[in-house]
Amino acid sequence: MAVIDRVLIGEGLVIEDRPEGGLDLKNVAHIDLIMGPRGSAAEDAFCRTLTDQKQGVNGLLAIAAPNMMVKPNTVMFNKVTIKDGRQATQMFGPAQRGVAMAVMDCVADGTIPLEEADDVFICVGVFIDSKADMDDRIQDWNYRATKIAIKAAVAREPKAADVVKQYKEALHPFAAQTPEAKNRRSDDTAAALAISQMQERSKYARTSAESKAREEKQIELAINQMKDRINTTKA
Repeated sequence: MAVIDRVLIGEGLVIEDRPEGGLDLKNVAHIDLIMGPRGSAAEDAFCRTLTDQKQGVNGLLAIAAPNMMVKPNTVMFNKVTIKDGRQATQMFGPAQRGVAMAVMDCVADGTIPLEEADDVFICVGVFIDSKADMDDRIQDWNYRATKIAIKAAVAREPKAADVVKQYKEALHPFAAQTPEAKNRRSDDTAAALAISQMQERSKYARTSAESKAREEKQIELAINQMKDRINTTKA
């Protein structure tokens, strides 16, 4: 039975601190993704996105290199208006490369079965802020966000039951907040991202037992600090 047997939806966000401190809102990567088999609405969306070009909003194929478009067929579109040549170059350069490599790595690691790859269509919405200033982050973060979105889509995640349990306490880095809540949310968002990244590293990194124990202690401390902030706010 096919793994990608219907239209699937995925989303992924990657953000870290800027070198000088504070969340890097300029280079944040946020991917919205639709994928599905030949004959599905995903194929229709792919064709419309690629052919319905407008000023400031463009569709482009994801390519690993010139004359080497990725499989599954993948079309990218910008979620904010492209205002100048620099922003266009970021879309057609680092963002395109990041998305393309994420798609191919998902085929290589089996997330998207190789035998289905020729008959699947992917539409990827890419966010590039007009103030984006670090091409290496645009490429790497869009790569990571696209992988997150594809893997979530194929796994049919998140499940409705999980969202119902978590949505009230979920952290949104751009939500409107009171100054106090905003500071707490900013701290929590940074902590949550750090925890997630540490947990991801600990899964795959070959570290000593002492190093792993130290990192696990840091994760536990960060989680406890978040809980304390939540309890203080509720009180």
